[in-house]
Amino acid sequence: MTGLQMDSVVLFPEHSERIDYPDDTIWLRAAGHGDLQVADYTSSDREGPPFHSHPWDEAQIVVDGVVEFRIGDEDWVGGGSGTVQLLPRGIPHSLRVPEGEARIIQVSIGPPYDGFARDMARLFAAGSGLEEIVATAGQHGVRLG
Repeated sequence: MTGLQMDSVVLFPEHSERIDYPDDTIWLRAAGHGDLQVADYTSSDREGPPFHSHPWDEAQIVVDGVVEFRIGDEDWVGGGSGTVQLLPRGIPHSLRVPEGEARIIQVSIGPPYDGFARDMARLFAAGSGLEEIVATAGQHGVRLG
């Protein structure tokens, strides 16, 4: 990939930012240092986010637990520790945790994921309605459905 921009930096745990969703805790481990971002999150979300697509590429690695993934028109497929999902930008997808809790490392390349994550957490905390959530997601290039 040409044109990928990122800082040369070592980031320690104390540089991470915690973001809370209703069923997820997300630690932004690398954000604001270029086109590549790393999030470390735990989830017990049984339904997962709505089927969606976004303008960044994404890789998700299951560290602990079991996660079910759905990409495009495919059926849900589950995998445990070591399972990797690769998502080129624009591909509709979702994921869910069928039982217990799972830990996932997410690497995003392209438009910043962190702004979207922060805005969604703010809206969830405020009890915002679906219309505002969809509109805000759209401002970040995220399309639902």
